Amino acid sequence: MDKTLNILAFAGSLRKGSYNKMLLRVAVALAPKDAMIQVFDLEGIPPLNQDLEQSLPEKVKDFKGKNVRGRLTMS
Repeated sequence: MDKTLNILAFAGSLRKGSYNKMLLRVAVALAPKDAMIQVFDLEGIPPLNQDLEQSLPEKVKDFKGKNVRGRLTMS
């Protein structure tokens, strides 16, 4: 059984120089060896619109399809 803890991480800010994105990079660098942090860029994710649930953009499908055991949000 794989003991790696897969974590999906993303920053609430889209700004290139965002402090939240900097904190994500630090979290990745300091993560224990048994944890794998996948940083997901929210650029291109549209605001929630339940009317479009049947035809989600590829970026949203990619985000929703991540198989992880935890999420880390910097906001």
